[in-house]
Amino acid sequence: MSTDNLPARPAQAPLLPAEFDDALRARLAALDTASDEHAQDQRPDNTVRSYAADWKTWTAFCGQLQIPTTAATRGTLRAFVDYLWNREKRAYSTIDRKLAGVTVTLRTQYGVVISPEDTKAARELLKDYRKKAEEAEEPARGRGKAPAMRLDTLRLIVDKCDGDIFGIRDRAMLLLGFSIAARRAELAGLRLRNIRDDDNGLLVDVRVSKTEPRTVPVPFGTNPATCPVRAWKEWVEAAQIAAPDRHAFRRIHHTGAVQPQGLTPQRAGDLITAAGLRAGVEALFTGHSVRSGFATEARRKGKDRKAIAAITGHKEGSKVLDGYMQIVDQWDEQDNALIGLGL
Repeated sequence: MSTDNLPARPAQAPLLPAEFDDALRARLAALDTASDEHAQDQRPDNTVRSYAADWKTWTAFCGQLQIPTTAATRGTLRAFVDYLWNREKRAYSTIDRKLAGVTVTLRTQYGVVISPEDTKAARELLKDYRKKAEEAEEPARGRGKAPAMRLDTLRLIVDKCDGDIFGIRDRAMLLLGFSIAARRAELAGLRLRNIRDDDNGLLVDVRVSKTEPRTVPVPFGTNPATCPVRAWKEWVEAAQIAAPDRHAFRRIHHTGAVQPQGLTPQRAGDLITAAGLRAGVEALFTGHSVRSGFATEARRKGKDRKAIAAITGHKEGSKVLDGYMQIVDQWDEQDNALIGLGL
């Protein structure tokens, strides 16, 4: 075989890691620290809080076993799953997330890399526990899926919002949240600079997201009472928001004075829940309900899955997005083999 096209060998072979001197090691360690801090700064606040809560649970567990928190092995991870499932009675999704939180914290804060086979073994045990619980017909754990805020209900809730500054904010948050299929953290994370005027409506840059950032074009609504663009402009004018780096949705003092501080994700979700309760809706909506509601209504209107995913930020073939569609598709002639059989 000819070697004419191969790159020339370097005159001096590169140093191997074992040959690094102390000065180089120090520079590399500083780079590691800086990169970790930068990555931490990019992580959404709610993710940081979740990881902190996961680590607190892990620390309490390790304290009971009298083992160091860095002792994450196949056995300790399985014991952690058993502890959370059988003693703490946690939901499946909560335990799965806590495993991820502990793994990330150990890697980023302590340099402990857990074997993928060990985490897989822990998750397999978790799946076995869930399967046995289903076979025993035990009640499902956790809150379950957020109820979808369908369009007719959204109209009712928006109509029941007061005409004061509180109602103006809640109406804008509900309608814009529905239009961009927002998670509560995405609503809370919006800054004024993320929402830009366009001749056709608004361009909303969703930067704070658990998935990839996305830009959602929000057109003017055909009904002025539920138009997200008009609702947003009314809120901006009423709240006198001007600083581009300030939060789009703010806290409001009980006197009606708009505060410079933004809403937390928890507060944004609570406001959506409260708006539904004020309107007398039986379903208990959460911060995720506007997101689920958009996907459900868009599918019901026959919108293409790719067009829906472009707004929700889901990847192609997402099982989560399919779960939203199920509400509609189960009664679709193409997706329900019973329809048209002649029964």
